[in-house]
Amino acid sequence: MLFLTMSLFTCDNEPLEPSLLPQAETSELDCLAATQAYSTAVTNFGNWDGNEDTYAPLCTLYAASLQGLIDSCGDPSGSIQALLGTLGDCSEPLDPDTCESAIANSGIAEVNLNNAPADMYTQFCTGYVMALEEQIEICGDADGSIQATIDGLGDCSETSDLVLPKKSIQTYADGSTIIGDYTFNGNKLTKIEYTINFVGEPTETEVEEFTYNGDLLAQIDIVENSAGFTETDSMVLEYNSDNELITVTTTLDDTNIQIDNYVHNPDGTITHNEDGGQVYIYTIENGNIILENNTNGNNDYTYTYDDKNGISKNIHKREVFAVLGYTAFNNNYLSYINTGGSTVPDNENNTYTYNSDNYPITSNTVYNQGSADEETHTTEYTYY
Repeated sequence: MLFLTMSLFTCDNEPLEPSLLPQAETSELDCLAATQAYSTAVTNFGNWDGNEDTYAPLCTLYAASLQGLIDSCGDPSGSIQALLGTLGDCSEPLDPDTCESAIANSGIAEVNLNNAPADMYTQFCTGYVMALEEQIEICGDADGSIQATIDGLGDCSETSDLVLPKKSIQTYADGSTIIGDYTFNGNKLTKIEYTINFVGEPTETEVEEFTYNGDLLAQIDIVENSAGFTETDSMVLEYNSDNELITVTTTLDDTNIQIDNYVHNPDGTITHNEDGGQVYIYTIENGNIILENNTNGNNDYTYTYDDKNGISKNIHKREVFAVLGYTAFNNNYLSYINTGGSTVPDNENNTYTYNSDNYPITSNTVYNQGSADEETHTTEYTYY
């Protein structure tokens, strides 16, 4: 059990002065400190020599470190709380053979797997299978659901459920290109690096880095470099008690502040109150935004989709990225049309080719089809 908990949280951030950081980064530092305390406590607890006089102090420190993880890093699945519950009041040595301990153990192993880097999938998958087998042995499996989970994992060599975009190459009619390189930790998107080569102009770059607080996307930092000029923007995200996005505070080039608010309506729509007075209402169906209504103007859009796997389908918190304006849908959009009476052309149409798993490998995009402003480009996609 202790082996599986050791790798639940990792953090590679360098220490920074908390008073100089946005709140989301300060939270990351709190999580880092809690993780470090946990690593020490769980190592000492795991090395307990069987002396009953030393058990209670070691257990108490271990329990405190688990609570620190919950308070500072979050515990969306409840796995850490379940493990904490197995310790009781630390008056008696933990019995690893109880059903409660086995359930907590498999919960921790599942979290490890969900956050595993792609190149460590097999290791964490194997650990999860071992924990589930132990749970069956101790607790039983009356409805067969635990064994079904094990069977679904196979030999832990398949990672098809982690199909994630690796690179996109957009090519325009004049030869200009925009190349995107995507970096992940597990299925959490951590970075996009764009290289922009417009014909006859210096190369531009844009780097977007994504920071998480537990399972929640907490901050997006964007650095643009163009012709020797650098601009840095930062977005801090806040959520309600149901982990729904409610506020995005954007600092533009370290000076201007923009605050956007999001309301999750009973009918499933999301109202986006943009800083500056514009109000948008998003209608979502099957993980896709199908309608975007601008209540203050004529920028209303209708989207259509294919029935294949979306390029970003497996990205963690895809629904948050979609609301923020990223192309992160369950399927791939075929078109959007401005239905709000805009006086300028404002539409897009896409056609795709797919691989054997029904993920796009190329797309052909036409902007403002049939107008004097028509523009086309093709995109190639590769995956991890």
